[in-house]
Amino acid sequence: MSDYSQHFQVWGRDLGGHASNYLSGLLGTQRRKNIERIYGDIPESNYQGMQQFLSDSPWKQEALMAQVAGEVDGLLGGHRHSALILDESAFVKKGDRSVGVQRQYCGRLGKTENCQLGVFACLGRGERSAIVDFRLFLPESWASDAARCEQAGVPESERRHRSKQELALEMVRVARERELRFRWVLADAAYGGSVEFAREVASLGYYYMLDAAGSTSVWDGAPEPLPPDQTGRGGRTRTRWRAGNPNAKRRRLETLVKERFASEAREITIRQTTQGPLRAKVLILEVWLWEEGSAEAERRTVVARQYEEGKIKISWTNAPVDTSAEELGYMQAQRYWIERSLEDGKSELGMAQYQVRKWRGWHHHMALVALGMLFVLKERVAHAQTAPLLSARDVVELLNYYLPRKGGTEQEVLDELERRHEQRRQAAKNHAERRQRRDKLITK
Repeated sequence: MSDYSQHFQVWGRDLGGHASNYLSGLLGTQRRKNIERIYGDIPESNYQGMQQFLSDSPWKQEALMAQVAGEVDGLLGGHRHSALILDESAFVKKGDRSVGVQRQYCGRLGKTENCQLGVFACLGRGERSAIVDFRLFLPESWASDAARCEQAGVPESERRHRSKQELALEMVRVARERELRFRWVLADAAYGGSVEFAREVASLGYYYMLDAAGSTSVWDGAPEPLPPDQTGRGGRTRTRWRAGNPNAKRRRLETLVKERFASEAREITIRQTTQGPLRAKVLILEVWLWEEGSAEAERRTVVARQYEEGKIKISWTNAPVDTSAEELGYMQAQRYWIERSLEDGKSELGMAQYQVRKWRGWHHHMALVALGMLFVLKERVAHAQTAPLLSARDVVELLNYYLPRKGGTEQEVLDELERRHEQRRQAAKNHAERRQRRDKLITK
């Protein structure tokens, strides 16, 4: 923690001990990792001290996150496939006092539930990624209630409702200001469905790969808009731009993809996995977004990938037209890793198990989770050659021995780690053998 101690100096007091204890608890093996359980797990921890440190102490998580982001960039940035991956995550809560809570869609449960929503940005490359920024979504019902915001400690500058797309764009801009080195911005259809979001990302100089809604209307050829003139039927004056290409038709995106997929898609290798090459059929085609009456049409490249069960995932990008299908397919599949990172955060680092209700406490907790995630990333990178299968769970299990807490012997921890690795190797081998048998049957 010494590398981050400057962030926990408040009014001449060193709060680094509370930070170290809380982080040790997050990196522990307790099923629940709230303050009460951390206090019971970490020697010399102070319950009230950690509670005040997390909920009320005015240390600045922004400065800590700037350092975390810079270190993640040092590990994952600067590559042609380095990407800022955006996603939201829900945290189920009871009652109505936790900041930002209301009944809203909870993706983890697949239904409307009483929860908070956070928008997260991970910097990723290959199969590794880590949180570099986050924003708490403040619903209109909260932003318009000054008394409620005051009680929850929401700063006056933050007492305004902003869409998830606006929060995500702010994080893209902040990442740019911090000089994080990425070429791509990836997000799901909640962001890909916004024309403004895509245009703003492109204006910042990045390629985007955004999931698209199949119901979107597109043109299957360049509309080539013509300006208003006096040549309308019956001598009427045309006052709107109109399509100049008679061969361009407006189509429903998913209909267009289905019509062309069988004849134009080809099988490519997406990436290498522990179970062998991941292959899929991918269709690449050009479409245009254009509303009649507008002077300009926007070209986008569609990337449609078929999954084993037959479902087709559709994304689109502003990448150069000469970008290979293999690279486009690879980047489309990269968004998986933010889901994996957030899942690791929730299952291994106590991301969803906080006991705070106020604005400051939520942000402090998430910053310390991001710091824990950075530690896990460093360990995975450092031991990539000797332990390529090292996971967040493995790191937590090892720390259960090395950090001051009750646990098994060192050899017991290492034996358990090796047992899990052998299970993964065997599972990968079995999967590869099943695929080989399936491929042989298909070729007969």
